[in-house]
Amino acid sequence: MPNADDLLRFSLFSSLSSDDVAPLLPHIVERRYRPGQLLYVEGEIGSSVYFVLSGQVKLCKSTPAGEKQILDWCGPYECLAEVLLLEAGSYPSTAEVLKDSILLVLNNEIMPQILEANPSLSVALIRTLSRRLRLSQEFIRILTNRSTTGILAALFLRLARPATTPGQPIFVDASITHRDLASMIGTSRECVNRAINGWKRSGILKLVDDRLEILKPQELAEWP
Repeated sequence: MPNADDLLRFSLFSSLSSDDVAPLLPHIVERRYRPGQLLYVEGEIGSSVYFVLSGQVKLCKSTPAGEKQILDWCGPYECLAEVLLLEAGSYPSTAEVLKDSILLVLNNEIMPQILEANPSLSVALIRTLSRRLRLSQEFIRILTNRSTTGILAALFLRLARPATTPGQPIFVDASITHRDLASMIGTSRECVNRAINGWKRSGILKLVDDRLEILKPQELAEWP
């Protein structure tokens, strides 16, 4: 069974104390998944929320033309399908495991009872979900007001992981291919190639081992 410290590393619970999240622990199951396994499929009715302890999961959605569009990659200490946290419903995307992963799974059937008994947990969850809604709205605004390269710049910042040690740059997992990035913003792989190569030459990005370090995040944030 996971411990309280595990949960507090997720943004959904980061503002809470160990005592606040303790009621959730008996209802969370730890599961292991292999590459290629599907956690859920777009449109499927479900009641489980997933929390990534290790590994990587890809989220994608079908377009009206029947093609798959990548929405996001979720790594350690990110959660999936939080839209189902309070009640059952249909999953908004398909979640596919990309690497050997360990996930925590929470069924929402117990949530009403837990939230009624723990007001601080209720308030924290509402704040977190509201913040995520604002971030989604901001990204939609960017999609309608920036150039394709500017949209890619914003995507890099949204996908960025925290530095592994203090003082080091944030980074994007280099296993995310240029084709995948192009799929996320509806452009060509060639366009992504040109933009990334230009940022490397300008010293904005630097490839280090298995990650693309973002050396000048402010320049990406202001890219038109």
